[in-house]
Amino acid sequence: MKTNCALLLSTTVLISLSQLLSSCTISKQSARFKLIMNDDYCVSNITSNFNEIMPQTYNADSVYAKDTLLNKTLSRNEFLVANATGAVPLIRRLIANSKKDSAVSKLTNLELRQQLQEKTIRIKSILDELSAEINCEAGRTKRAADFLGGFSAKRNNQLTIGTIFAGSVTTAAPLVIKNTKAQNATVVTGAIAAAYLGVKLLQSGHSKVQFTYERNLLSDIWVSPKQATQYPAFIWFLLTRPELNMGDNRLSIQQNIKKRWANIELNGADNNTLNLIFKNGGSYSQDDLNTRIILLNQLEASVRLLNSAVESYLSSIQKKFTSQD
Repeated sequence: MKTNCALLLSTTVLISLSQLLSSCTISKQSARFKLIMNDDYCVSNITSNFNEIMPQTYNADSVYAKDTLLNKTLSRNEFLVANATGAVPLIRRLIANSKKDSAVSKLTNLELRQQLQEKTIRIKSILDELSAEINCEAGRTKRAADFLGGFSAKRNNQLTIGTIFAGSVTTAAPLVIKNTKAQNATVVTGAIAAAYLGVKLLQSGHSKVQFTYERNLLSDIWVSPKQATQYPAFIWFLLTRPELNMGDNRLSIQQNIKKRWANIELNGADNNTLNLIFKNGGSYSQDDLNTRIILLNQLEASVRLLNSAVESYLSSIQKKFTSQD
């Protein structure tokens, strides 16, 4: 009877402890995860529906080759940027007006240059807003990764403590319990509990969180659609012209980013991983979240470089007409 009581007591205590350690915080943590991850606070107004600024033409090469007025004034890259940002009509008027030498034409020239300056500032602010959204989404993803990492670490600590406790009970049983059968029962129970907790500890690295987003700025970069589904048309034009990639003119900025991802971060990734990262999200592991952070950081850096290049080309165009005063 005493043996059975000791067995029952030790089994109940150890197994209850293991269950408590492995599950006591899961429901609370899951609720907090859901609250944080469902709050997609990073979405901006710079979407594919944005039409305040539109490319003048998508047949830019042909237009530049045939238009002697433009190709004698602008370099190829200057024209591509002007075309993408809808600045070509304004530049045509500046070119035509610069040939006149009256007081009225000088005043008109000043007004046109002011309009070009305002357009340059507006374009920069749009690209800044896009960069800020990507940065925000990277930060949001990092919050999820850190939270999941902290949850896993806390759970590992609890399981480790439980394993140590179970092992300690098993070791101390012969010293505390004099009855041989009770000793054996306690040792066996402790061993079972320690093994159970050990298995749980090995499985603890597989924690995941449901992580979704209203729009995915990574998707167009990977899928390479002719018409962007996530970006304004003028930004997609800039991202997909090889001439505007300062690092390698054989590839566009979009193609270069995708090539890096395919060769390094996503080398060997299966379809499930690709669908997770480039569609609407889903059940993310900490490793998947960290991969998403890396991709977002690379995309943000490329958008910032593009922003600097666009500003430089538009400023160069302005100087052509400023020097004529």
